Amino acid sequence: MIIGINDHDKYLYHYTSTETAINFILKDHTLRFSPYTGTNDPKESKNWVFDVGTNENRDLGIYNSAELSEWLSKELKQNTRLICFSRDTPHLTGNHLADIFSRGFCKPRMWAQYANRHTGVCLVFNKQALHEKITSQIGTTRDVMSGAVKYIDRGIVKDLWKDQEYLINVDELEHRGKTQYAIDHLQTHYKKLFFEKMTDWKDESEWRWVVLCDSDEPLYLSFGGALSGIVFGEDTNKEDKFKIVKLTKGQIFYQSLKWKNCSPWYDFGRQDY
Repeated sequence: MIIGINDHDKYLYHYTSTETAINFILKDHTLRFSPYTGTNDPKESKNWVFDVGTNENRDLGIYNSAELSEWLSKELKQNTRLICFSRDTPHLTGNHLADIFSRGFCKPRMWAQYANRHTGVCLVFNKQALHEKITSQIGTTRDVMSGAVKYIDRGIVKDLWKDQEYLINVDELEHRGKTQYAIDHLQTHYKKLFFEKMTDWKDESEWRWVVLCDSDEPLYLSFGGALSGIVFGEDTNKEDKFKIVKLTKGQIFYQSLKWKNCSPWYDFGRQDY
């Protein structure tokens, strides 16, 4: 997982607290898909606002744009679930001395924000194995989208001929009806709606799976053998490490990160668990 790795697309990384890892993820061998509106990005958690437009010279004054906007935002978001990971930054050289700053488990801000200020863990998954689990358990009955998040700053003023992800075309709405229009809008614009964030988020190097559900019931994935390793944070305590190793039965790779002055490093040969 560390030495000689040059495939930046092999692993994915999920930061979490030891409490969540011990009591839920590792105990049940499951990952929970979170509500899309429960993220910490206002683009995703707040209602989207759609303009209305026409190519057939319809009278737009007869349409309640606020109601249509609320309807489509809810239709696209209300039962959408997602699960998020960090990635390695291309391109890895295979030299772990140089590559440590490009590894998805070595992001100080992620440790601080998502892994309880370096006291948590980073779970390492084999990307292909995880994709196969999601496809077989979830993809047979639900629409699943996956991909890397792109980081783009888009201004509030749009070119409505080119950027129509936040536009409701009332011509198509009248022709197709609400149900089909929402489906068509999603299929056309899902990348900009669900796989774009501002450049301020770019260092998260995020990969995500987005699932469209038909209810608000919780959605879980049994990840089985897709878990490849666990990285402990600088301040993960010894008792939690013992619990985590016991839960995973020593069948995966374990490593601790330690900071020396300005740089992180691996706690090779000094594991206290």
